[in-house]
Amino acid sequence: MDFCSTILAVVLACLAGVALPARAQDDHTCFQIASPYVPEVDIGSDVAIVYGVNASFADRAALWREKGYAVGMMTGIAWGSYDDYYQTPDGLKTSEIQTTKSGRLYMHGNSKTVGYNVPSADYVAYIKRHIDPAIDAGVRSIYFEEPEYWAVTGWSEGFKKEWSKMYGVPWEAPDAGVDAQYRASRLKYELYFNALREVMAHVKRRAAEKGITIECHVPTHSLISYAQWRIVSPESHLMDLPDMDGYIAQVWTGTARSPNVYRGVTKSRTFETAYFEYGQMLAMVRPTGRKVWFLTDPVEDNPNHGWDDYKLNYECTVIA
Repeated sequence: MDFCSTILAVVLACLAGVALPARAQDDHTCFQIASPYVPEVDIGSDVAIVYGVNASFADRAALWREKGYAVGMMTGIAWGSYDDYYQTPDGLKTSEIQTTKSGRLYMHGNSKTVGYNVPSADYVAYIKRHIDPAIDAGVRSIYFEEPEYWAVTGWSEGFKKEWSKMYGVPWEAPDAGVDAQYRASRLKYELYFNALREVMAHVKRRAAEKGITIECHVPTHSLISYAQWRIVSPESHLMDLPDMDGYIAQVWTGTARSPNVYRGVTKSRTFETAYFEYGQMLAMVRPTGRKVWFLTDPVEDNPNHGWDDYKLNYECTVIA
């Protein structure tokens, strides 16, 4: 057996003989699902996080609830299937899509219509309207996924407008110097901090009006991953928001296998990197007494690995 498989076997053997304490809450485990209830994916978790709000959301949520699940909702805060916002009679509205100096639009994955957005005031207002059906359906929690702004972007017309609003001066190209790059990154940070503050406050207000409680969480990569991938995020500051209830630590093979340098050697160190990623996320939340879940995902986004590779690296993240 390889190292990770051996350690995993030992951990499971030890757990088999331990009497676990009774749960104080019923949200220790959760999983994300876009489909209605189907028995093939009924894994006996505590919470089913139903992805995406559309005309079928209430029905999908109700089916999972009928099977005994607490129900949450997840949607992207930096990207999503928001065609009713981004599609215009003239085509895709590109002014609020993160853009590089060459004019390249940063799209999510291989999508031609889903881009990483600039969270303007109009976009934030749209997200509030977008999530209202989930609030009205009585979800227990809402997850705003991945507040991400790519460091290499900053040339869109939407970003230039936000620059002028924040700094009171005309936009300056982020690559004009160290100060310009800092100001661009600071603006990206503040834009998503403010966006999350507004949408979470909206969730809490609307829920209170209905006499219910809804938690607000952010699924996000670790700060280590964002530093490696050159992504700006306000996650280190989000616990200062009174309406922020916790994180999902998005650590999986795709982040943990990213090569890093140790003692002059650059290579993938899945176990070690995952250990530090999980630890960073926990350390950021633990002093607040709020929640953090550790994500484990057996298959990463990259389809070009074999199943033996997925298995080995998945076991390394689970052990971490």
